[in-house]
Amino acid sequence: MCNNSITCPNCKCNFDVTVKPTTNIESNYLWIFDNGHGGIIDGVYQTAGKRSPLWSDGEILYEGEFNRGIVNRLVKLCNDLGIECVNLVDTQKDVPLSDRTTSANNIANATDKPCIYVSIHANGFSDESANGWSVYTSEGKTKSDEIAKILLNKATAEFPGEYMRGTKESNFYVLRNTSMAAILSENFFMTNSDNCHKYLLSESGRDRIAKIHLEMIEQIERENII
Repeated sequence: MCNNSITCPNCKCNFDVTVKPTTNIESNYLWIFDNGHGGIIDGVYQTAGKRSPLWSDGEILYEGEFNRGIVNRLVKLCNDLGIECVNLVDTQKDVPLSDRTTSANNIANATDKPCIYVSIHANGFSDESANGWSVYTSEGKTKSDEIAKILLNKATAEFPGEYMRGTKESNFYVLRNTSMAAILSENFFMTNSDNCHKYLLSESGRDRIAKIHLEMIEQIERENII
């Protein structure tokens, strides 16, 4: 199991996880969780851009802090289930993409278990009306496609009425340079006020986002899909 702490200094990651996993299951995979971008050090966000507008209520979302909030939840939930996992970037620093993929590949090379890489993000766009949820895989038909479909199904069930943008292919660096099945989830739009306040800034919304990822993990572990 992953022994990374769920305490994340200088951000909102001290929480009570309300998503309750089921019974312990045999861990067939090693899950590598990557919280995109940097966190907050001494009150300073470590990544240029990658944040919501300053909303009229004074709230602002820093994407890297949100990403860490989800990964920290997943680490706790996987520990509770006995599922093996790694918090790839257990720091507030904005670790370069090449370092992330090198670390992930080194971890995969050091274990006999198949690894699955999950990169957590929130989406953003210049038009604040853009909204919805999506998940990405690398280009072409890969074994990651089934993982993405399962996660999309979980998101569709958990967030009825929300716009599901579906599974998409992209040439994202972390997807094309990891040597294992890999997905990148874009968990709603931080640049959309409704998405941001309902899901990204709220602890209950973050719990629900962690929940769909855990449900994906549980299904893949139980059915040994990949």
